[in-house]
Amino acid sequence: MPDIILKKIISSYLNINSAIITLVTIGLITIITIVAYSLERRIRKTSPFYRRATVHIFEGVVLGFSMVMLQQIFHILNNGSVNGGGLYANAQLTILLYCMYLIRNKITLLINICMPFLYYSSMNTERMNNKDLPLFLISYLFLVAIVAFIYWQTDNLQNSEWKYTIMQVLFGLSWWILLWVDHDFPLIEIINMLIVFLIYMTIIRFCAKKLQETMIDYNDLQTQVNYDELTGVRNRANLDKTTQEIFSTYSHEKVPLTIAMFDIDHFKEFNDQYGHSIGDEVLKHVAHTMEREMFLTDAKGQLFRFGGEEFIIIFRGKTPNECKPIVIDLRNALINTPLFINGQKLDITISFGVSKLAAQDSSFKDLFNRVDQYLYKSKNSGRNRLTVEGNTFDFEKP
Repeated sequence: MPDIILKKIISSYLNINSAIITLVTIGLITIITIVAYSLERRIRKTSPFYRRATVHIFEGVVLGFSMVMLQQIFHILNNGSVNGGGLYANAQLTILLYCMYLIRNKITLLINICMPFLYYSSMNTERMNNKDLPLFLISYLFLVAIVAFIYWQTDNLQNSEWKYTIMQVLFGLSWWILLWVDHDFPLIEIINMLIVFLIYMTIIRFCAKKLQETMIDYNDLQTQVNYDELTGVRNRANLDKTTQEIFSTYSHEKVPLTIAMFDIDHFKEFNDQYGHSIGDEVLKHVAHTMEREMFLTDAKGQLFRFGGEEFIIIFRGKTPNECKPIVIDLRNALINTPLFINGQKLDITISFGVSKLAAQDSSFKDLFNRVDQYLYKSKNSGRNRLTVEGNTFDFEKP
């Protein structure tokens, strides 16, 4: 019997189509890994919900796209036939299981749970009267249990080789029983498919592990270099790099470029009265509120932490007059989203300075110095104010 299984594997999988599918699967895994690590480095547990949700939804879309892409390539290679479908199915199962380990969010969990009802003829209502319906339901519930366990125990599974292997076997077994109910192939094929699935997972895991190690090192370096550890927004180093890149463009174009600089009024008092930990919460609250509001209103501004309690927003293609109502909306969003610490409401206000890149500016330093002067003009005028090109406005007065 083992000889028969081995011959079956060799004849079914050691051919040009299997090589193409394997390479495509590795390619899709590579794309998924790069996308996941590129997106995940932009969010943290402290990131606003809308930002985390957007990233997770996009990761789910990438996973779904990979499933469709693999299906289309398989049908092209087989001229629309489902012959040799075990190869294609194992490739998809490999991606599904790999993403369970890599992308740890509820979107991936939901896709894994719903996938049996999207697979081949799984939505065939004739099964409801089929004698194999109980076996399908039992196998499906078993799959859901395995998927849920993998989702909640990913770290423990990855740290134990034998647990990882057992979960692979159980995941593949539950899937192939489900497919057997729909396609009624010989039961011995389940063993065949499981062996190939484990081989696939071994190859993919080796390739992905090397890729992940490279991506982790790169993303850690990128995060440290470009993003503020406390607030999660772009940092001073990222700002310096960005301004160097865009100055040469906007200084010679008629397209406007506007800078808004703001800081938190009386920030030192938060640290002195409540402690530096509360001061950190104030900084995070202000940064997250600004990012969320710009995202929801499509303000198209880039937020940077300039240093201490000072932040900068770069608006590309907008004049100061166009930025004025945006800044007012940002300030009002902060006022309407108070921060509560231990049941106590903290009143947080900010002051702004706004100016655009002028033809006489020899560098961004000239623009920064001017915006900084406008910011201090707002503060010296009583704080909680906005100065646009030298004209100061009180936020509290229309």
